[in-house]
Amino acid sequence: MITLLIVLALVSVVATLAGAVPATVADVAEAGAWLAFAVLCLRVARREGLACAAVSVWRGLAVAGFFFTTSSLLRLGTDGEKTPPVAAAIAATAVTTVGIAVAGWVMIRYPLEVRGPPRIRMRLDLATVMAAFVLLAWYQCLPGGELPGNPAQLVANVLACGLALLAVFGAIKLLLGGAAPFTLTAGVILGAGVLIGSWSLFNMLTVEPGEAPLIEAGQLACAFLLSIAARMQYLKMHDDPTGVTRRAAPAYSRLPYLAVIGTQALLVTELALEGLTLRGWGVVIGTVVVSMLVMLRQNLAFLDNAALLKRLKASMGDLRRHEERFRSLVQHASDLTLLVGADGTVRFASPALWELLGVDPQEAAGRPIGEVLRPEDVPAARRLLDEVIASPGADIRRPLRVHHADGSSRWLEAMATNRLDDPSVGGVIINVRDVTEARVLEEQLRHQATHDPLTGLPNRVLLNEQALRLRQEPRQPGRHEAVLMLDLDDFKEVNDLLGHQAGDSMLIVVADRLRESVRPTDVVARLGGDEFVVLLAGTTTDGAVATARRILDALRRPVHVDGCQVDAGASVGVAIGSADELDALMRAADMAMYQAKRDPSGDRVRVVDRTAQGGTFPAARAPA
Repeated sequence: MITLLIVLALVSVVATLAGAVPATVADVAEAGAWLAFAVLCLRVARREGLACAAVSVWRGLAVAGFFFTTSSLLRLGTDGEKTPPVAAAIAATAVTTVGIAVAGWVMIRYPLEVRGPPRIRMRLDLATVMAAFVLLAWYQCLPGGELPGNPAQLVANVLACGLALLAVFGAIKLLLGGAAPFTLTAGVILGAGVLIGSWSLFNMLTVEPGEAPLIEAGQLACAFLLSIAARMQYLKMHDDPTGVTRRAAPAYSRLPYLAVIGTQALLVTELALEGLTLRGWGVVIGTVVVSMLVMLRQNLAFLDNAALLKRLKASMGDLRRHEERFRSLVQHASDLTLLVGADGTVRFASPALWELLGVDPQEAAGRPIGEVLRPEDVPAARRLLDEVIASPGADIRRPLRVHHADGSSRWLEAMATNRLDDPSVGGVIINVRDVTEARVLEEQLRHQATHDPLTGLPNRVLLNEQALRLRQEPRQPGRHEAVLMLDLDDFKEVNDLLGHQAGDSMLIVVADRLRESVRPTDVVARLGGDEFVVLLAGTTTDGAVATARRILDALRRPVHVDGCQVDAGASVGVAIGSADELDALMRAADMAMYQAKRDPSGDRVRVVDRTAQGGTFPAARAPA
């Protein structure tokens, strides 16, 4: 359809300019074009997705199009007459005036995108520019400086200027307000059509008789261009259903100042050429109005600037207070705050650095972190920094063990946050807290949970953990694990005769001798009372028996408790097997121990070998 409209427009305009068609045919074509414009505007207004504010505009343009259609029909057949009927001319002019008024009203009523105080400033700018154009329209309406003798010419001039001002108003509102109820392509075509229509109206009664086709062609071009714009709006809404053109409203506009310059120049020209005619007085009044609007706008700008400066001063005061509060918090915080660049250079260090590491924070700034820490602490810090740099925006928490300048060690908890992409930071923020006391307490609690409080030996919990570790280690061919279970002979008599304190002292001595009798990799644990267990890793049957006899030899040495000599004999059960079956080994060793205790021959070592063909065998006497 858009192609058809363009073809009809070209044919009609060219034929009218060439005088190839009667005036009546041109009037019919113009009425058809205006009717097409009205119908197409209604289709746009009914299009789904169109913004609500734009719906009102396009409906109003459709109503204006019907008025323009009526005006063309009223002029039908009168253009060729030398003295057209006065009634028809007045009616056509009145209908055209109503159409222009409707179109202007919907443009004025279109809401602005700007809100608040900027809306007032924008309206003043718009009023200033439009006042300058009204002044220009006044100047054009009175070409001789006074009112034209032909009232019809005055009416035509007013209508033409009104139509032109309508186009200017839409363009200026779009420039200043940032929104228009049409797409950019449709807006450009609409503006071109309105300007051509304004020109034809303005010159309707001043052209020579031979130039009448030119005016008629202008009116045809106006009607067809507006129809093409409405169709283009409908088609462009496939891409943007809202049908609205939006652009960022400018922070300020130079148009009001250009309006002042233009009106001042027009005033000087009018006074120099014609003096204070009716048109000249109108130019003077218009210039004063434009100047007063600009002064009012400037006064608002001064008030806005004063309010802005006041808010800025208050904001700067708040910022200073926040900065002082933040500096006070950082300066007196026990936690350390570091800002480290991607290259590892310390950009900022809070005073807590002196308390934590004994390093002056001012000396640390600008130095690589490797020079701030002791050499043995650098690898862990470097790993933390590399990890957080590789993860933009990430927060990584790690425990670090570092050394103070005095040589003491500290446990720290470091939280590193990658803010390299933040222009206001541009580095890695590391918040460090001293958790040495908590770590020591944690280690103490763990030691209490995994060790016997009397002898300091591991308990069953730690024994199980060591067995689990052995399961995860690679096995050596021909090597196995062994469990040695032993308890002291006649320990109850020691408690009964000498007291429990003497018994406890004896247990402490036994624990020390057990530790001395095994390898550093072996585990000696106390199960409770006078029962002890030894876990041997990577041993053989002969090696386990040798260890058991070495323990017995150590325990045969007399023990002196509270001035009394006590013998600490024991019986040992040995079970050879795998750490995967620790419970089974302990049961087997326990049974072997009781068999050794009851052996009439006095041999206090019995062995159960669970490695031979994977079987389970009775306890046997250990080879001497």
